Amino acid sequence: MKKIYLFSLSMAISFCAISQSSSERFIHDQAIKSNSVSFLNGAKNTPFWTEDFADGIPGTWTNSIASWVYRGINTIPDNNVGGQGAYSGINNTPQTNDPINSATSDNGFIIFDSDYYDNNGVIGAFGTGMHPTPHNGELMTEMIDMSTYSDVALTFNSYYRTFAGQAFVDFYVGGVLIERVQIHSNITVNNSTSIDEVAFVRVPFAVVGNPDVQISFVFEGTTNIVNTFSGYYFWQIDDIALSETPENLIAIEDVVIGGYWLDYSNYTGTGINGIIGLDYSVTPLSQLSNHPYVIEGVLRNLGYADQNTKLKYDVTGSGIYSGSSPLTSVLAYSPTNTVDSAIVGTTPLSPAIGVYDIAIWGESDSLSTGTSITTDTIKKTIELTDYIYGKDLGSTSPSSIILGGPGDQWHYTTRYEMYANEILYSVRAYITGESVPGAIIRAIIYEVDTTAASDVSIYATSDNYIITPQDTGTWINIPITDITLNPVSLFSGYAYQCGLVGFQSSVDSSFVGTSGTSMYNGEHMRFDEFGLNPNPNGAAGTPTWYYSTRTPMIRMNFDPASASVTPAGLENLKSNISIYPNPSNGIFAIELDITSEYDVTVYNALGQRVHEFSSNSMIMQVDLSSFDKGMYTLEIEAENITYCENIIIE
Repeated sequence: MKKIYLFSLSMAISFCAISQSSSERFIHDQAIKSNSVSFLNGAKNTPFWTEDFADGIPGTWTNSIASWVYRGINTIPDNNVGGQGAYSGINNTPQTNDPINSATSDNGFIIFDSDYYDNNGVIGAFGTGMHPTPHNGELMTEMIDMSTYSDVALTFNSYYRTFAGQAFVDFYVGGVLIERVQIHSNITVNNSTSIDEVAFVRVPFAVVGNPDVQISFVFEGTTNIVNTFSGYYFWQIDDIALSETPENLIAIEDVVIGGYWLDYSNYTGTGINGIIGLDYSVTPLSQLSNHPYVIEGVLRNLGYADQNTKLKYDVTGSGIYSGSSPLTSVLAYSPTNTVDSAIVGTTPLSPAIGVYDIAIWGESDSLSTGTSITTDTIKKTIELTDYIYGKDLGSTSPSSIILGGPGDQWHYTTRYEMYANEILYSVRAYITGESVPGAIIRAIIYEVDTTAASDVSIYATSDNYIITPQDTGTWINIPITDITLNPVSLFSGYAYQCGLVGFQSSVDSSFVGTSGTSMYNGEHMRFDEFGLNPNPNGAAGTPTWYYSTRTPMIRMNFDPASASVTPAGLENLKSNISIYPNPSNGIFAIELDITSEYDVTVYNALGQRVHEFSSNSMIMQVDLSSFDKGMYTLEIEAENITYCENIIIE
């Protein structure tokens, strides 16, 4: 296949992403075992020790210098103690400046607000540059008597967000650290748990049975995962409880619908084109015919008895379907058994065209008692189409990320795996309202290349696309062709990075929507083409690739109708137009070198239409001298071809 040119894959951290070694992009062989999980459902024993912080942090507990603080009915959230907004530091996406949603949150909860300490208490500050000074928070209980217990579960409400930092529970006996358990190890960079999540930890067997146990909650901000970037954001805790471990308890984790855990092995590629089995929210029937949905997940036994488990699902919407995985035995965690989970998958699912909601849960029977319980339900939405291939969640109020602007020129892409040959006619993208009409973007396709020194190469690009006022806050299709100007051929068994390119501009900025998070580091990529952003891997000006954890609203469109046909003579409308003078006093000329029917529209800086007319003249005089001074967008359309240019009235 034709390669246009190559970029080296120098990886780095960005504000919305974190990179590690390239080998971590493929994680089918990652360990599933974890002592800490999100507690979901099942029988719960009566606690023998609790703390709900109704009276603040107990005076018998030991706090760190950068302290955990109490937030409750007797405190006023401010920026003086415990963090900006007093709940979770700076306001970011996803929104994470709410109080924890625990059963007793009204009488108080505790927070370690790393942002506050990292920013030296300054609202909106990010420390020094992109490297805030990291802080650790450690809060240790008084001695707890577990001498009469042989199997204990620790539960607590936990609301947590991370950037490279980590959260732990440390267990001490007689003042000596016995074991450390990581909490929320599945939370990706810049993301958070739900505000009502309950963490579950089996207390280590070396700890139970002792009268002098202490538990320490540790937010570790000094863990340098890559380069010198350190952990920050926050951790909120409430309603801590210790109880005897229930006999029958099950949790469901890491649910996927694209075969990421098991079914991926049924598909082949070449080298790093190997199929990963990613999830797709919108799937054309051509792809589904070769790659049905396969619902998979991890079922974890949290009880002290062995259990029979299965994964089940119900589908509603344009049709009704249901299914389950085979019954699987999962042994209880014990000193002699450290594998307390099983990856399970259902039979393939191939719905007809339509929109569907999928409810997914786990079900378990204790092998000793036959008592049946279920997990909470995970919900996903999918759409089956004729032509569209997408991965984003399609939110009606998406977040956004910049493509181009005064200090930015990014390529933003997401990986697509092909299970059938396709012809790509256009790239479909959601352009958010922050984009300035007149900003230029371009669609791009990278091929995941198995032969080059780097592992991607440009496969196809579109012509430059000029954003119009009508494009902001909506989906657009950008026609794309290969170097022979034909629609782009995509081949089964290959992986492609599909995305958009922004351009540096002193006045025009472009943004694309984001909705959802990545399944692994490297699924979504950003390329700082000119090295305009701070780069910890090299000097300023070094082009750099970054992992991104945010799913871009960028889709493939296999509909031939989405490739607009350019009328003869108007292939490059921009080269046929002259606008002068610009800037002007409001009186200027539009000169064209092709006769056609032209529609001219003028928009103000708010995107409001303020003037319009039509003409078939090749020279048009425009008088906007009565308009206020400032920048306006001039849109010229002829035979479905649109050209935009910013004009300035002085």
